[in-house]
Amino acid sequence: METRREIAAETFAALFDKNPEVVVLYSADGVLADMNPAAVDLTGFAGTEARGTTFRDHIPQSDRVRAEMAFEMARSGVSDHFESTLRHKDGTLLPVEVSVIPASVDGVVRSVFVQARDVAALRDAEDAMRVNQQRLRSLFEYHPDGIVELKSTGIVSRVNVAFESETGLLGERVVGTPWIELIVPGRRERAEAARHAAMRGEAAEHESVLLDRLGYQIEVQLKLVPIHSGDEITGTYAIFKNVAAQRAAERAVAAQVDRLRRLYLVAASRELTIPQQLEAVLQLGIEFFGFDEGYIVRNDGDAIVIHTAVGRKTPLATGARIPLSSSFTRYLTNERPFLFVPDLDDPEWRADPARATVHWRSYAGTQLQVEGKPYGALAFVGLRARMEGLDELARESISLMGLLVAAALERQRTAERIEQLAFNDSLTALPNRVLFADRIEQAFGAAKRYGRGFAVMYLDLDHFKAINDTYGHMVGDEVLVIVARRLRSLLRESDTIARFGGDEFVILQPVVDAATDAADLARKVLVALEEPVVVDEVRHRVATSIGIALYPEHATEIERLMELADAALYRAKREGRNRWHFAAPPVTAPRAPSSDAAHSDGAT
Repeated sequence: METRREIAAETFAALFDKNPEVVVLYSADGVLADMNPAAVDLTGFAGTEARGTTFRDHIPQSDRVRAEMAFEMARSGVSDHFESTLRHKDGTLLPVEVSVIPASVDGVVRSVFVQARDVAALRDAEDAMRVNQQRLRSLFEYHPDGIVELKSTGIVSRVNVAFESETGLLGERVVGTPWIELIVPGRRERAEAARHAAMRGEAAEHESVLLDRLGYQIEVQLKLVPIHSGDEITGTYAIFKNVAAQRAAERAVAAQVDRLRRLYLVAASRELTIPQQLEAVLQLGIEFFGFDEGYIVRNDGDAIVIHTAVGRKTPLATGARIPLSSSFTRYLTNERPFLFVPDLDDPEWRADPARATVHWRSYAGTQLQVEGKPYGALAFVGLRARMEGLDELARESISLMGLLVAAALERQRTAERIEQLAFNDSLTALPNRVLFADRIEQAFGAAKRYGRGFAVMYLDLDHFKAINDTYGHMVGDEVLVIVARRLRSLLRESDTIARFGGDEFVILQPVVDAATDAADLARKVLVALEEPVVVDEVRHRVATSIGIALYPEHATEIERLMELADAALYRAKREGRNRWHFAAPPVTAPRAPSSDAAHSDGAT
């Protein structure tokens, strides 16, 4: 019997000392008798230091009632398990899971074992998981694009706020329904194929059309991505990016390009006489903007004279004189070169003296200047009110028509004037979007024909708005002119730099042998702009962010190449400005990039 007890005692001692969990032995009344090495490590107390203390000395006041209850249960022979807090020797509080276990001898509880496990790391992990889950919920709920979460069967499980706002479909209406019903019938097969691809782990993206609550169609870029849970794909996210505004803008720009092209054909025609050119311009204006009549008038003292009239029924014949006081041409001045009247019955115009003599309801006119002097006006009138307004591109086109008319009246300068207005930026004299589009088409054709690469570089000046806001737009314009001059001086004769508007420039390198060619130019641009721009003896610091895309490394289509360069530009801005970035990630292309190109992304 004694041998058994000795073996049991030795076994218990080994288990006590070598147990990785904290084990503390208390007397039945809660006085600490011994603690194992794991307890010493966790609490910082040596066994001799803690011996004689009570369990109350090692926990905060807030946990003592619960601990007293556990010891009372142990004295009754019942074990207990709960979470508590242990006070380290240095005062630090440690979260622990505690088991209080009675130790009986001959049926009487003589002592109490307390086993504790440090759960600080577990609590940190749980907290981190909660934070991440909250972030994911916030990312889902408040993402600017509409997102629909789908089960593996294609049934909607939830939608975000942007989706509800965009479509008018509330979550409770669509949750539990087949997602494919959100897509117009003609696009469903492709959308479902994309979902199946996502369920195989392949992200899929394409253009589609979404139906809103009222059945109206919304043009979207649809992306389906898999939802992973461990090694399993449990569903997909369908992300809808509304591209209706983008497509409308693209169509508007395309229409504007077509207008410019057709106007240029009129201006450059050697077969048309000046009167025929003027009539053609008026006809185009009526066609482009839906007006009923078009007029070119010239000033003649206190009257205006109809120079040219075009329309289905034009009551104002060529040569007719109208008192200036009875004409809206009197409003067109150097300070107000453009006038748009959507409805003559509006209170602003109802009392105008010209209202009694005109036959129209809406008007758009631009001042004509010939040889630097006010000449008259180019005007279009409508027999109905134009409550839809006249967008900025239309106003720009009418103003351009006015310049074309003035150029036609100056026969000897027709060709260069129209080409300049159609294809160059009026402030910096750099090529504009139209001319740049022509140049990049040429570069694209040559690159495909000869198997070579080219680069597109987007530039956007950093903090330029502060110059405009502080010193005014005239100073800002002068800064742009100087910046344009510096940038142009860095380029080869074959390169093109265009101003796309505001402080945005685009450079085309029609021939690049490697990414380093574009990187070298980007470095030169940053260096060139380090020197402050001086206007009226004030030094303005100007820097730029640059995005670069390479053909064919990053894209094999012009539109995609431009998008990637623009995205790389905004990445450069996000990462601190005054730097350049290549587009990323590159696509597989027949021409392998050099090692420099492959690692230049992010270099400054």
